[in-house]
Amino acid sequence: MLSDNSGNFVRANRELRELVEVLDQDRISASTANQGVIWHFNPPLALHFGGVHETMIKAAKRAVEAILGNADITDEELATAFTGAEALLNSRPLTYQSANPDDDVPLTANHFLIGQAGGQFAPESVDEIAYSPKK
Repeated sequence: MLSDNSGNFVRANRELRELVEVLDQDRISASTANQGVIWHFNPPLALHFGGVHETMIKAAKRAVEAILGNADITDEELATAFTGAEALLNSRPLTYQSANPDDDVPLTANHFLIGQAGGQFAPESVDEIAYSPKK
């Protein structure tokens, strides 16, 4: 697990280490190591280390704000807005997108998740085939 060096993560790491000292260390170490769980922190005051994921967080916040604005919504509507923002972010190209319409469509995260560029909530212009959750 890779995280920034914020106080919450550092405290959580310290509390987990203290808990491991009280419990059976060998058993916990063996089970987490088998799952590949290792906690790494970015260096302190190195904000540029988290540039990529911070950019994605900013894009997600902007997408949710564009969908909701200042609306007073229910939990179900919030979940729907998050699903829409997720589909929008996952429809972004992972590679260079050419201006030539004859070129291949660039890969998106949705290609790997649902087998097409868009999705149920993504802009319709990116979908070339019907969305099929069974597929």
